[in-house]
Amino acid sequence: MNLPTKITFIRILFVPIFLICILIDLWETKIFAFIIFVLGGITDTIDGIIARKLGIVTKIGSSIDPLADKLLITTALISFLGFKELKIPVWTVIVIVVRDYIITWVRSLEYKKHMPADKTAKIKTLLQNIVIILILLILTFKKQIINLGVDKYILNILPRISMVVVAIFTILSGILYILKYKKIIIEQFEQN
Repeated sequence: MNLPTKITFIRILFVPIFLICILIDLWETKIFAFIIFVLGGITDTIDGIIARKLGIVTKIGSSIDPLADKLLITTALISFLGFKELKIPVWTVIVIVVRDYIITWVRSLEYKKHMPADKTAKIKTLLQNIVIILILLILTFKKQIINLGVDKYILNILPRISMVVVAIFTILSGILYILKYKKIIIEQFEQN
């Protein structure tokens, strides 16, 4: 197993640690959950850079890397539903999770042509990560942010609005991805 794949597996190990920390619901564990999530994003960038620079992109790494991303993002989003004060619309989490796993599944199928993530999908992942980090910051530092003069109303609606925006962008990126690779996908399903 090469270094980028090892880093990806470490990211997968972050998932249960993140979940335990966020569910314990103490200030200290929320900080640790925040750090773990940020480290997950950093390791995602690092393993990709290493794989490309060293020319060690493997089939297993290409399959497991997007799954590791989805696991951490999905865990964060679903865990947020347990925090009533966030008032995150359940449909936004469902849309994001279902779209991401469908596209990940479609990408994992054997095709004659490679179907990499496009720029829209990369922007979608970036937006998802930004929103999750924003929500983690609000969960962890809400009192301190209010003490800095930020309106409590803004902190209360920001998670909802940001989740709606990222859910809509997630839907659009999924549609664009399917349209971009429609011909290849149809050919694959017609062969089976």
